[in-house]
Amino acid sequence: MRVGAAMHSYPYYRTNQSNGIITVSGEHTLYVDPDQAIVSIGIVTNDKELEVAQNENKQLSNRVVQSLLNNGVRRQDIQTSTYQVLPQYQFEDGKQTFTGYEVRQVFRVTVKSIEKVGKIIDDALKSGANRVENIQFIQSNPIESYQQALALAYQEAYQKALTLSGQSNQQLNPQPKSITEQSRPSAVPFMNTAYLKAADESTAVQPGQIAVTAIITVEFRTH
Repeated sequence: MRVGAAMHSYPYYRTNQSNGIITVSGEHTLYVDPDQAIVSIGIVTNDKELEVAQNENKQLSNRVVQSLLNNGVRRQDIQTSTYQVLPQYQFEDGKQTFTGYEVRQVFRVTVKSIEKVGKIIDDALKSGANRVENIQFIQSNPIESYQQALALAYQEAYQKALTLSGQSNQQLNPQPKSITEQSRPSAVPFMNTAYLKAADESTAVQPGQIAVTAIITVEFRTH
């Protein structure tokens, strides 16, 4: 895993000589490589007869699922996230005319071989999928990266406290009075967009990196 780091000063500190307290904050961001992707792949069918639209959707969905399995996606990593039956209407001259039904099924697919995301999407489209609604790149163990960022955020806060205590002629107690965590582990999606794509196009997907940020506030005693 390639890890890059960037430090950001969180512009917040407070000294209180009468109470012997210095309050500082620390912030640190790690940039890590994702190792999994979550892709939403959909099948949309239309027909005047609901049963026809449903049967066509089922057949195409089965083909798409088989395509995913053939590409090494585990069955337990394929989940139906949406199944909708939507009546369709056409408006002309102020009149509403029923035109048929739209059946929509969307699979939430977890891809653990991130280098295969493009091929998996291409093959799903060739098998009958006609909608890719979302691609999100994640790290399977974000807690580990977040804990690294948290430790570095604390070091930044401690160095701030040392600087402030020295500038204000106080001696810093290295044992903190309190530590408050201001952030939580999170993954930033690389792509979040709905679009249609032709099956004969080639999908090139670049995952980029994920920013993991930790922010804390620390109180130190001085004397």
